[in-house]
Amino acid sequence: MKSLFAAILSLWVSAEAMADGGMRVPDSEKAEYYSAMSESSSNTDTVIKYASLSLKYCGKHDIALIADNYSYIAWAYYMKNKPREALNYNLKAAEYYKKGSQVEQVALKYVSIAKCYHQMHISDSALNYFSRSLDMFESLGDTLDVSYVCQSIGNLYYDMGLNKSAQEYYSRALQLDSLSGNYQGMAEDYQSLGFAQQNINLELLYLKKAVNLLDTLNDDDCEDIKYDTYHYLASAYFKMAKKTGYRAYADTGSSYHQQVVERELDMGEYNNYVRSQMVYVDYLEYCQLYDEALKVLNRCRPYLNYDNGDKDILATFYEYDYKARAQLGDYKGALESSNKLNIYKMASLSDSALNVIADFKTSQAMKVSEAEKRELRASKSRMRIMIFALFGGLVLGSLLVFYIVRMLNIKRKSNRELSEKNMRLDQQKSEILAQRDEITTQRDQIEEINKKVFSSINYAQKIQSAAVAKKADVDALFPDNFIYYRPRDIVSGDFYRVARCGKYRVMITADCTGHGIPGAFLSMLGISALKEFCVTEQDAENPGTILDRMRDFIKSTLVSSDSERKMSDGMDMTICCYDFDAMQMRYACANHTAYIIRNGEVITLKGDRMPVGRYLKEKDHFSTYTQAIEKGDVVYTLSDGIQDQPGGPEKDSLGKKFLAKNLLAFLLENYTKPMSLQCELLDNCITEWRNGRPQVDDMTLIGVRV
Repeated sequence: MKSLFAAILSLWVSAEAMADGGMRVPDSEKAEYYSAMSESSSNTDTVIKYASLSLKYCGKHDIALIADNYSYIAWAYYMKNKPREALNYNLKAAEYYKKGSQVEQVALKYVSIAKCYHQMHISDSALNYFSRSLDMFESLGDTLDVSYVCQSIGNLYYDMGLNKSAQEYYSRALQLDSLSGNYQGMAEDYQSLGFAQQNINLELLYLKKAVNLLDTLNDDDCEDIKYDTYHYLASAYFKMAKKTGYRAYADTGSSYHQQVVERELDMGEYNNYVRSQMVYVDYLEYCQLYDEALKVLNRCRPYLNYDNGDKDILATFYEYDYKARAQLGDYKGALESSNKLNIYKMASLSDSALNVIADFKTSQAMKVSEAEKRELRASKSRMRIMIFALFGGLVLGSLLVFYIVRMLNIKRKSNRELSEKNMRLDQQKSEILAQRDEITTQRDQIEEINKKVFSSINYAQKIQSAAVAKKADVDALFPDNFIYYRPRDIVSGDFYRVARCGKYRVMITADCTGHGIPGAFLSMLGISALKEFCVTEQDAENPGTILDRMRDFIKSTLVSSDSERKMSDGMDMTICCYDFDAMQMRYACANHTAYIIRNGEVITLKGDRMPVGRYLKEKDHFSTYTQAIEKGDVVYTLSDGIQDQPGGPEKDSLGKKFLAKNLLAFLLENYTKPMSLQCELLDNCITEWRNGRPQVDDMTLIGVRV
């Protein structure tokens, strides 16, 4: 009887182990040991390995240890330049630090989360987490960390092109570091303030302040930032030499540059060495010292990393090499460099699509993982049911001695059935593994297709960006303006264009049917047509006629081969032709509304309620209107993307539209402010209104102050 119960107990324990799928029993001592090994290592793969082992031995009460392990893994992935994986583990670490009421650690994790979003170019989420960490550090009275977060927010604004906002946060960080006596931090702040300057003299001033501080510290921990600052200072002196034509500036820059490249060679930082030398080559080629430039390029050639190197560095190298050889008459070498330049430029463009593909890859991996977990839970449930049934039968058999032999036969039969079920389970497992392999193959094929698609789309975006009006062209015709242009996807159905037609300065704002690739095709069609239809002073005198010609062109171009189907695609458009000598504007609107704000009052410019394209109730001609303008008037032309954007404070709803009345209220409140500030405030307003919701359409709003 005792041996029977021992056999039952042994069967129960082994079956439970099988049901648990081999999961380890919590062991706090082992968990702490593996976590300490992860913390002490600087090798990212080692950190991930031992932190993951520590997590497997952690119990549910080891909250602080679990949080630390997630944090170590997040750091390792961030250092491996995998911000999406780092983001997931940082979010988990923050959740466990919250459970442990470790406020300072939560604030630090928010900074790490923001940096992941920053690296992924998701600026609104990055700014949200930076702001939350800043509030927490300020409540803790932690001056150094407040300064660090201000520095990070400044870097975010700088990458977004908002230099004035970046300067504000850099200055705040400098003030805090100065009060706390953090001289290394002050040097970093001066360096950042130098980057954010539009004026080369101010850039030099701040960079020299940073160098002066770093030269007095003599601290090994400051070596990296010190030589980084030398590099930036050398670049600034080269820019000043180009601007002024004084060779003395270049000589000063060369002295800093020489220190930088010598150290980079000593440290084995060959990518940085090549990048630094390209700054010097750029100056030499500007001075037409092509022999000297080619010598520097040849010194760099042994250090080019063709396998894992930065494609942008390789493209820059061959661009300068091509230029130098062409100028020196080495046309064969120039042709070889030109071919390699094209190869690495295309490789660099292809890399920009990898982030989008990585999102798809991550979502597919999560789906596969979830399916495996569901299958494991179902398997454990079935196993427990079988175990309880067997255990009950054996216990009943042990109580009914008279039927022991019969029960043993039942047990043998049950064992055979269990063996058959195990065989079936093994077969099912093999089938699942085969299906998973097939899914992996299909996923790889999808990834390859997506890589090609996104490479093409990104290249199309560059083509479209080259076709729309350049900011410099807009500034030349309308000195006081702003352009708020936010495509929903990579390419846009909205476009804008400026032109000089005799005495008229023309601003065109258009919204094509759809968005993304279809809209982009229509926008390129519209831009091409406008280059032909809006050329002379007579064209600008009659913007309604331009719309008539555009409509005829669209209707004749977008015609189906099937006589029973006619394409209804087209575009909405506003054409404003300014005569600043006569202080009047001639305009035409196709399914658009524009506004003039004058002395706090809104003048609404309405045109024809029909698009440039096929329309059931279309009139024969678009109307041309004349509007007197006054100095100080602000003219706003726009697409309908902003007013149709859903948003609002309620997270659990789809959101309501922004509406034209709210947009007008915003413009009335801010029209007297500088145009660049209006654009920045509008961007902040729309981001806050979206409240995390996706953008539903392309957004364009252009302001011109008379």
